Amino acid sequence: MKQFFLLTSILLVCVALQAQDIIIKDINILSMTSKKILKKKSVLIQNGKITKIGPYRKIKNKSAQLINGKGKFLMPGLADMHVHLPEKNDVGRLLQMSVAAGITHVRIMDNKYSQIALKNDLKDRKQTAPHLHFSHLIKRSLKEATVAQMDDIINEAKEQDLDFIKLYSVASEKVYDNLMTSAKKNDMIVCGHYPRYIENKKWKFIGIEKVLKSGLRSIEHVGGYQSVQDEKQLLAAIKLTKQLEVYNCPTLDWAVMKYNILYPDAVNNRLTYRTLPKKITANWEQEYAAVIREAGGEEKVLATRLKRMPSFEKKKKILKLLYENDCLLLVGSDGDGPYQANGFNLWEEMKNWSDLGIDNYTILKSATINAAKFFKHEKKWGTIEEGKAADLIILDKNPLVNIENISSVLTTIIEGKVYSKLDILQKL
Repeated sequence: MKQFFLLTSILLVCVALQAQDIIIKDINILSMTSKKILKKKSVLIQNGKITKIGPYRKIKNKSAQLINGKGKFLMPGLADMHVHLPEKNDVGRLLQMSVAAGITHVRIMDNKYSQIALKNDLKDRKQTAPHLHFSHLIKRSLKEATVAQMDDIINEAKEQDLDFIKLYSVASEKVYDNLMTSAKKNDMIVCGHYPRYIENKKWKFIGIEKVLKSGLRSIEHVGGYQSVQDEKQLLAAIKLTKQLEVYNCPTLDWAVMKYNILYPDAVNNRLTYRTLPKKITANWEQEYAAVIREAGGEEKVLATRLKRMPSFEKKKKILKLLYENDCLLLVGSDGDGPYQANGFNLWEEMKNWSDLGIDNYTILKSATINAAKFFKHEKKWGTIEEGKAADLIILDKNPLVNIENISSVLTTIIEGKVYSKLDILQKL
């Protein structure tokens, strides 16, 4: 009980304005319906929705709260599509920091704290939190399951109002087949790790053409593609990915830090280290030094990185191929170590893509409207249009010009509630 009240008290801070009529005046709008910036427009928000976009003189409302947007930029809130829930006492911090980072939607891909319990904690929507998309995890501990048994699992997930099935691991190809048959029949999204299983003490990958055609909606970490050695087969798999509209959530920053790609000095040039307040970053160097010691010290870390480098380079190559072939991409932070701040690590993933040569509009689209389309919610959120949810962020600088400008988030709006990044960070 004490833990519940601790979580609740942590979450209740930082609401600057309740969901009332709001006008954002004379702001530059990046609607994400195109690359075009709508200059010096005003936005009326009522009951948590965008009801009018146009010149200020046409949407004046004396009772509305006025936000001066002069010289600022407005875009849809970000969606972090790969997040792991920490232990209960750390959940509130993760949710607050996500909001401070401009994140208005989170896809939960694993959890230490019960997702059902968190759903109950957040029922009244009074807490500082993004919209959460909850999952039921399938693991290889599920040794056997018929289609009928998978039906029961999926129907129970629906009764619990869970949004999708996260495939963490699978016991056999047959279990995977039955899962996907049931998911198709019951109209349930399945996404997650590329399916592989242990046979005769060795990992065996299910064929990539079969997986892409099975209905798996997104693949995490560009898994599966890395097992394809033939260049022609890889390109054919990429083209089939595009044709079947399978999403990929690369989580490149997980590999950047797990493989110690930036060790020893470049870690201090990370975007979040340069832009977040010292109260958040102060211990990162010491924490990372401890990670290096636990990994066996500098010599061993550098030797291990050398061995992992071909795998990392192939990850980058696959992401670039997916991009060049106009495949659907999602941005996910997937980070919980040193130099990976909750929520804000999404900025690092976006920066990684930019460094790879992916254009800023594609990166922003992957963090907004693509996420909405993944959930089949594109009519509800993901762009700035009349009638859509007022899930928005105000920035000081234009992220289309430089993706690092995503760090200039000033304000996050969720269902018409206004949150200040500075206020949230000061109260952590």
